[in-house]
Amino acid sequence: MWSSIRQFIDRHDSFVISSHINPDGDAIGSELGLARFLRQIGKRAVIVNSTDTPDVLRFLDTADEIHVYGEPDVRGLIDGIDAAIIVDVNNWDHLGHIGRALQALSLPRACIDHHQGEVAGFAETTVADTSAAAVGLLILELIRDMKGRVTQDIADPLYAAIITDTGTFRFSNTDARVLRAAAELTDAGANPFEMHRRVFGSKSWGAGRLLGPVLSTLESVAGGKVAVISATLEMVNNAGANYDDTDGFVDLVRAIKGVELVAFFKETTEGDIKVSLRSNGNVDANAMARRFGGGGHTMASGMRLPGPMKRAIEDFLRECARLDDFPVR
Repeated sequence: MWSSIRQFIDRHDSFVISSHINPDGDAIGSELGLARFLRQIGKRAVIVNSTDTPDVLRFLDTADEIHVYGEPDVRGLIDGIDAAIIVDVNNWDHLGHIGRALQALSLPRACIDHHQGEVAGFAETTVADTSAAAVGLLILELIRDMKGRVTQDIADPLYAAIITDTGTFRFSNTDARVLRAAAELTDAGANPFEMHRRVFGSKSWGAGRLLGPVLSTLESVAGGKVAVISATLEMVNNAGANYDDTDGFVDLVRAIKGVELVAFFKETTEGDIKVSLRSNGNVDANAMARRFGGGGHTMASGMRLPGPMKRAIEDFLRECARLDDFPVR
């Protein structure tokens, strides 16, 4: 599986690594693990994203390795780079500003991903394994394939990547493959207790203040199979929070008996509505998102809808109510 990526890395000496806008733990952890491995084998690696690292994940970036496109001197970091490796995303829209820069530079591109539906021409070399619980798992397997050493500074971000996309091994994508990887990373120095505490147990006061207003928006359709919650910019600002603080809110709703799909609507500064879909296993969240021009995974997907919030929710609920049966796995 890794021969094409291995040859891609062998052909080039320097890389810019990037991932999707609003990067999560899998994106950040995969970027850091990959960059540190590339430096280990004598390559130059620079990480540049379109949007900033969430506060809760900054502890992984111990040496300020992650840059945001548009910051002073970032363009200079990219000049002279041989190639790009893109992780945890497979289309230009979700890359943001750095994606447009990479297109303009016409750099050779490789993609390592686990989402469905790659855009044609996105990368010349791709490993897309939709059975992988996290891209962090794929980065570990690449390092193994290339006979690299998994040091603690690589193990920590890759472990964080895996627990992000498996919900600390609670989600249905948790399998023997990912548990073996977690054990290997623990052997290499990752601390499961500390990683869980830092990634999931460091909520802000703003998150606490925002939780009540968000849960108060809860409504359902299709006999309680679909639950909807929402957050407006006003709610977020009044709580002194940001959207990173809403991580985990959807899991509280997904735990309600009978709920098969949760939709979390978030108002953006551009005026449109970002929607996160999370399935309990019987509904294909990816198929549902594709009805609205989005996509992702069977268990977790997303899309953007035009505002205002009220209309976006009504359009979604109307579509759910119209279906005789939901897209099933």
